[in-house]
Amino acid sequence: MSLVDKLLNSLDFSPRGQVIAREQDHCGEIIVSDHKGYRTLRFDGICEQSKMCIDAPQVPVHNYIKTMLMAVAWQPPSSALILGLGGGGLVRALHAYDPNMLLEVVELRAAVISVAQSYFTLPADESVILHVADAADFLRAAVTRHYDLIFSDLYSAFSMDPQQGTQTFLQRCAGRLSPQGWLVLNYHEVPDENSLLYHSLHRVFNTVLYCVAPSGNVIIYATPVEIETPLSLLRRLSAEVGPSFNCDLRFLSRKIERLHFS
Repeated sequence: MSLVDKLLNSLDFSPRGQVIAREQDHCGEIIVSDHKGYRTLRFDGICEQSKMCIDAPQVPVHNYIKTMLMAVAWQPPSSALILGLGGGGLVRALHAYDPNMLLEVVELRAAVISVAQSYFTLPADESVILHVADAADFLRAAVTRHYDLIFSDLYSAFSMDPQQGTQTFLQRCAGRLSPQGWLVLNYHEVPDENSLLYHSLHRVFNTVLYCVAPSGNVIIYATPVEIETPLSLLRRLSAEVGPSFNCDLRFLSRKIERLHFS
C-alpha cells in the first residue's frame, strides 16, 4: 500500500452530525446530515454541496450563494433559470425574495430533486418549475423563454462541470437572457487572459464582473449589455440588496471587480 493510500485510509470521510438520509443513484451517493442547527447536503463525506439553517430555510448560508444573489441588485428579476439544484439554496432565497418570480430549475439527477423536496423545504409552488435534464441538453433545445437572470452552479462531488467554461455554453446562456439580463456563473478560478473562458467571455458578453468568495469560489457576472455604471455604484447596490435576503452583503460587495479585456 502506497503512502497516499495509507493516508486516505486513515482519514475520516464521514459527514459531521447525524445522517438523516442517504440515497444512491447512477452518479453516486447523496448524503443529508443535521449538525448544530444546520442541514447539509453532500455528494461525498467531505464537501458541502448545500447548507440550510433549519430554523430559517430561506436565508442563504454559504458565501458563494450570497455572492451569486448580488446580481439581483442590477437586474430585478421577474424570471430566473437555475442550472444545478443541489439543496435548493438559490431557489429558496429567490422564492422568499419574490414568490411571484418564475424559477425554472434544471437538475441532472432526479434523486437530488427528490432529496431537496423531502429534506430541504424546496418550495412547492406553481412558480417553481423543475426539469430533470442535463443542462447542455436543456440549453440546446429551442428557446421558448428568456430570463432576467441565469444562475449556473454545475458541480459534481469534487469538481466543476467543465461545460461551464466553454464558448458554446456561454452563447446558449446568452441566447436565453432578456435584453438586460445577467448570467451568474459559479467558477473555480478567476479567468486569466490565457484561458479559454477569458476569450469566450470576451466574444459573447460586453460586460463581465467577478467576485472571489471567501471559500475561493469565483462568481462571474456577465451581460451582453455595455454597463458603464461606476463599480462603486454597482457595489453599493449589491450591498443594499442584502436585507432583502436577511443577510449582510457589505463585505462581499466590496470584492466585486471588473474583468478587463486586453
